[in-house]
Amino acid sequence: ARRSAPPGARALAATPWEQLAPGGEPEPPRAAKRRRRKKEYENQDVNGFAAHRGEQQQQQEEEEEEEARRKDRRRESRRLRRQERKKNAMVCFHCREPGHGVADCPAVLESQDMGTGICYRCGSTEHDLSKCRAKVDPAAGPFPYAKCFICGEMGHLSRSCPDNPKGLYAEGGGCKLCGSVEHFKKDCPEKQNAEQVTVGRWTPGLSADHEDVAAAPAPQRAQPRRPKVVTF
Repeated sequence: ARRSAPPGARALAATPWEQLAPGGEPEPPRAAKRRRRKKEYENQDVNGFAAHRGEQQQQQEEEEEEEARRKDRRRESRRLRRQERKKNAMVCFHCREPGHGVADCPAVLESQDMGTGICYRCGSTEHDLSKCRAKVDPAAGPFPYAKCFICGEMGHLSRSCPDNPKGLYAEGGGCKLCGSVEHFKKDCPEKQNAEQVTVGRWTPGLSADHEDVAAAPAPQRAQPRRPKVVTF
């Protein structure tokens, strides 16, 4: 037995060996320690970091939206400036004044016999000349319902008028390929003919894989350099 009494007190009796053996009386179980359950946080964002990240993300989204609106305003401003430059560079075919087209010409709007918005080929108001598929009498001209802005005659456009030497080019110039003033470069017949390919005729005995190869020009011999003589 262990001494648990104060000094001078009588010692306890020794514990017999039977109680110390493995088959002795077991010690009474100790009362289980009650664990205290940890109290949950009322707010999971203890240090405010999640709220800070949310504010940063919201601020970033607002900046991106403001940048997108600013780009849209600049894009719209550039578009309006391009339209203004195009309008100022436009020359009216009727009065030859810059700043407006034939559809907005004051002289055309005041005139009763000169209409706009009609097809010059068939006279329809449902489509324009570029979408017309009607066939007209060649004797009446290609544009029977068109009135020339130069001479005032019916049957031809101002680009084909004999009294208009500039044609489609009010500021001067002409087609870059043939020099004509009655069409643009994209509508030039020489360009359309240049895109066509002429195919040779097949003769009996000729292979189907035969290709016409143009003869290469003979190489020219370089002239020998002669010494240069300087006379004083």
